[in-house]
Amino acid sequence: MLKKLIKPIFAATLLFPVFSSAEVITQQQLIQQTQKEVKSIDTQELVSLLKENPNIQLIDVRNKNDILAQGGYIKTNNLDFISRDKLEFMIQDTVKTDETFVVYCYTGNISLLAAKQLKDMGYKNVIHYKDSYKGWSEAKQKISSLDFYPESPLYNKLKKVSDGVYTSIGATQPPRYENNGHNNNLGFIEGKDFGVVWNASGNYMLAKALHEEIKKVSNKPIKYVILENSQSHAMLGSNYWKEQGATIIAHEISKQELAVDGEQILARHARIMKDKIIGTKIVLPDETFSDKMEIDLGNKKIELLYFGHAHEYDDIALWLPNEKILFAGDLAFHERMLPIFKITDTAHWIELWDNIEALNAKIVIPGHGDVTDMPTVTKYTKDYLIHMREKVTEVLDNGGSLADAYKIDQEDYRHLDTFKELAVQNASLLFERMEFE
Repeated sequence: MLKKLIKPIFAATLLFPVFSSAEVITQQQLIQQTQKEVKSIDTQELVSLLKENPNIQLIDVRNKNDILAQGGYIKTNNLDFISRDKLEFMIQDTVKTDETFVVYCYTGNISLLAAKQLKDMGYKNVIHYKDSYKGWSEAKQKISSLDFYPESPLYNKLKKVSDGVYTSIGATQPPRYENNGHNNNLGFIEGKDFGVVWNASGNYMLAKALHEEIKKVSNKPIKYVILENSQSHAMLGSNYWKEQGATIIAHEISKQELAVDGEQILARHARIMKDKIIGTKIVLPDETFSDKMEIDLGNKKIELLYFGHAHEYDDIALWLPNEKILFAGDLAFHERMLPIFKITDTAHWIELWDNIEALNAKIVIPGHGDVTDMPTVTKYTKDYLIHMREKVTEVLDNGGSLADAYKIDQEDYRHLDTFKELAVQNASLLFERMEFE
């Protein structure tokens, strides 16, 4: 009987080996052992690597909550977020098995083990960045964030541009639940007796948050709110400002667009923002203009300018002639790749750029991206449009197809946010439009 029991027990121990407590290793031992098996680099080495190959793939293996709590992520041309718990299942959609890429986390421990696992899966060229985000930020290298101002619905605090001129820079990503829909630049101009707001914002909650920030720098009532166009992030907060007694001003085309499509825009935005859209309602502009409108603020003068059909039918700019400050809205881009829509008139956008440059602005607040200057927005707006039109023209002249348009070289713009979302889309839509020009 005893002999009959021994065989099953012996077989079971082969299937389920028993480990003694002496075989259990500590976390530090595991890390030390793994370090011997994985190629690791420090901050200076990563800086050099990015200088040599700016488009090398980086993967942040933290989850969104950790990224928010820990202050942001590495700002680079080619970054993806794959949380550690999903890495083995999603890595094949991000990198090729023979591709060289870098993984990091916050302190380096989690990404070290992740790199080892990826190496065991066959990704032989994985590199571990051992200093990770903590070391990168402490070294004052370039970072970005899912939210730079966690204590407010705004993505960024109100920033002083000049005396009495402020902006709150939005996220350069598309509108998301995490950024509360604040993905464009908002503005405030303080006059002698009243203030003017540039863009009503993307919902009631954001408009209220912007107002709370304005109250920290000014006690002037808001008399006018200017909408740069009829897009959601420009106008959905209008009903908050109406409750404060403000007059909503927009281009005449914007009012027409909102009268027709306003409720549909709100419904689409509500699917993204969910509970954060509560209180938001469509209201039409109170005043409109066609080409130009001037407003005297007592100590400042502003001009609302319409240059014509470009990115949208109804894009306008706000110009402070004495201060030489231009709130360019969606007429000018940098840091984020500009989007080409079906309605975008790229040829006219290039033509009207001479009129924008003629203003000789010293400071430009674009629709997306930080405060900058005219040469910068020219490079990433006009020059990009010229580049794309020339390349699409070559494809068409050579009898090429849409598939050839997808292959247009846009590597010089890869570092721009939303490159992955927009580069191919821009080539596709421009090809389709230019076929019939």
